[in-house]
Amino acid sequence: MFHTFSTIRLLIVLLFISSASQTANAGSEYDELIQELVAEKGYEAENLRKILADAKRSQQVIDSLNRPAETIHTWKTYRRIFLKPNRIEEGVAYWKKHRVHLDKAEEIYGVAPEIIVAIIGVETLYGKRPGTTSILDALYTQAYHYPKRYQFGRAQLKAFLQILMEEEMDPSMALGSYAGAMGTPQFIPTSFLSFAVDFNGDKKRDIWGNDADVIGSVANYFNKHQWRKGEAVAFRTESIAPTHPLYVESAQRAAKPDTPLSTIKEAGIAAPDPADESTLTKIIQLKGAEGDEFWLGMHNFYVITRYNHSNLYAMAVYQLSQEILALKHSLEKQ
Repeated sequence: MFHTFSTIRLLIVLLFISSASQTANAGSEYDELIQELVAEKGYEAENLRKILADAKRSQQVIDSLNRPAETIHTWKTYRRIFLKPNRIEEGVAYWKKHRVHLDKAEEIYGVAPEIIVAIIGVETLYGKRPGTTSILDALYTQAYHYPKRYQFGRAQLKAFLQILMEEEMDPSMALGSYAGAMGTPQFIPTSFLSFAVDFNGDKKRDIWGNDADVIGSVANYFNKHQWRKGEAVAFRTESIAPTHPLYVESAQRAAKPDTPLSTIKEAGIAAPDPADESTLTKIIQLKGAEGDEFWLGMHNFYVITRYNHSNLYAMAVYQLSQEILALKHSLEKQ
């Protein structure tokens, strides 16, 4: 009887110790991350733990990441998605509403307003579709419950914690995509830290609800990636032979311009007269509604691909920007 009672007590103690150990280990997955931020930024460890204590593994995020790869679009289908009349019309309305911020962004950063508006239009339909996923949950899940995204998830979670501390943000207010892209311009956290700006002087960098900060941040992003004010983005060209020796890039691969325009012209391909004979370009092939299209992608076209590494994306932004600009000018003449 005594031995049985003692055995039961021992089992209870062991179970308690095991349970306590499991509880302690539950938080240990992000202890290293916390210590890094404490050492590098001087944050209070307890504050970081409180934030991470609310982070949840999201099966929805995992399911989204595990979805089969999307169908590879051609330019024909991609153009149809992003150059709809409503997106053009709403782009003009957005420009009109935020003209002051767009003019200021062009003055400071040298980026054309139509490009900024088009980026915002392609990314989230001018802030109407920023995503509804908790960024904290999305990044925590990728960092600790989705091994294939561990490196990305951990780096972005670390940056996100820094954002929360610096901006004194409520984590529950930070929503975006399941992959961790945030707010109206869909910045990932490391991009936020590098490029987001307080554009209206309120001591906050708010890319969720402050259009001034959104516009300034997008413009700063392009400026930091060497956008060249006043330079062309792309030109439609013809006379490309299947056996032409010059490099032709597909729609998917974004490649840096490497062929002088003078060389393109000498080869018999239609090209604008360069102000500088050494101006570089890249011939891009797209599958359009009427067959192959060939475009000369200039330096600024490549800069657009730094936002999303796809020639299709860059062409959608460029052509949307031109449609918005044309409609705006048309309406102003009426």
